[in-house]
Amino acid sequence: MPEKTKQWLKLAAIVASTAAVLSFLWRVPYIFTVIGFSAWAFVGHLVTADDDMAGGWSNPDGVLPFPWQELVAKAFVLLVLVVVAVAFPVVRRLGGAQ
Repeated sequence: MPEKTKQWLKLAAIVASTAAVLSFLWRVPYIFTVIGFSAWAFVGHLVTADDDMAGGWSNPDGVLPFPWQELVAKAFVLLVLVVVAVAFPVVRRLGGAQ
């Protein structure tokens, strides 16, 4: 199994187990946990954006292009999750208090 696939599976397992624990202990609907992780990824990308710019910590030589596609993808995923949560009330009840 490729290393990238293993990383994605680990991340999916962490999100799923966190959603299950939060839902079981504090009755947090699954969608809010997923939105929280998505927002964390998006905001984290914004906070560290200066490191990815030319001359930044992770790009001191300025050789690597700024990862705009990743930022746009994270923003899109977050937007879709929020729209789903707002547009479909039944999704907000999954995993939460009934």
